[in-house]
Amino acid sequence: MTSPVVADSGILLATALEDEPLKLNAQTLLTFWRVGDHDLAAPILFRYEIVAVIRKHVSRGRLSVQEGIETRDRLLSLPVSLYLDDDLLRRGYELATRFNRPTAYDTQYLAVAERLNCEFWTADERLYNAVHNDLNWVKWLGNFSSQQ
Repeated sequence: MTSPVVADSGILLATALEDEPLKLNAQTLLTFWRVGDHDLAAPILFRYEIVAVIRKHVSRGRLSVQEGIETRDRLLSLPVSLYLDDDLLRRGYELATRFNRPTAYDTQYLAVAERLNCEFWTADERLYNAVHNDLNWVKWLGNFSSQQ
């Protein structure tokens, strides 16, 4: 039986971009999830974030146009269950208010993980620091160890 895990776009982007300091952690974590028969889940904005960040890397010369296309297509082809509905949007907004977050983008991931009753893994240390004392199911990529 598979179990869900929510991952933000930063986790997958870290596996594919050369300048990511947590690249090895991200690659190991994805392998850990595959072996553990976990299904990746995210809010619908996940796919838009992937495309936006890769485009930014191309624009800044960190990736060639061709590398950007290949990276985009590779990441977009990964199986991720995507969620979007008004209740999640409302809950993400409530969580942004509760944790005094300036936007409700990141808290959409929290809302999905809360609904699925599963862990949420993020590459965003600031988000992790803002919520982990109250939400023990939020995990930061920098704390991942293959020994877990």
